[in-house]
Amino acid sequence: MTTTRWLAEYAWLPEHAEPTPDVLIETAGGRITGVTALAAQGRPSAGVDVYADALALPGLTLPGLANVHSHAFHRALRGRTHGGRGDFWSWRDQMYAIADRLDPDTYLALARAVYAEMALAGITCVGEFHYLHHRPDGGPYDDPNAMGAALVEAAAHAGIRLTVLDVCYLTSGVDGGALAGPQRRFGDGDAARWAERATASRRRTRTPGSARPCTRCGRSRPTNSARSPTGPASGRRRCTCTSPNNPPRTTSAGPCTAARPPPCSPSTACSGRTPPPCTPPTRPAPT
Repeated sequence: MTTTRWLAEYAWLPEHAEPTPDVLIETAGGRITGVTALAAQGRPSAGVDVYADALALPGLTLPGLANVHSHAFHRALRGRTHGGRGDFWSWRDQMYAIADRLDPDTYLALARAVYAEMALAGITCVGEFHYLHHRPDGGPYDDPNAMGAALVEAAAHAGIRLTVLDVCYLTSGVDGGALAGPQRRFGDGDAARWAERATASRRRTRTPGSARPCTRCGRSRPTNSARSPTGPASGRRRCTCTSPNNPPRTTSAGPCTAARPPPCSPSTACSGRTPPPCTPPTRPAPT
């Protein structure tokens, strides 16, 4: 277990209204194990001479923030819904249009950027209200939780903790009408089928660096835990499998020429078949 010590020039502690100088923060295995004010207010500072092994944190250190209500794909709407006399209904139409275009790969690319923005802003954990479950026609992917798996992988890439709040979406509105149009991919049909899928999702292995299911075929694939959280996903091994509704986008012969997702690398998962030529996505991801 890795142990690290940090020396904050100032830190905001719950027992003081004003920032406290010279605060030692100790972590083990990625979790905070101790927060110690090294000098009482008004006394000389202990400073870095005493704790030379600690990593200095200049300025003011705050606890990590929590975003407890996120819809990652709504990020693609920023700056696009304010024209004319827009209202909730015009916003909703644009939201549905974005939702209708996403698949597991483009959802991964979008969510990774969203969670990276959060991490850079000081957010260290996020609760993701996830209802973008299935294909645009409402049918399940080969892996029924492929879209949720994309969120989990995106958070691991960005270095942010994630709680997937899997939404049971049953009606189109308060009148109890059936899901229609882009809403069809939000629902599982009834509460029992939602519970079955959501339970299967919770049983997944979610440890960063462990084998993760392919978002296309559901088979395990290795991941590279040493990736840069905000860098390109060139280290992410992608499956070369395909299905009638999942055209291939990777090749073992060379990098993909598509703009999205990022360049692919040779796959070690789903072997035993000849990978087809790399083809660009038929629909661009929202920017």
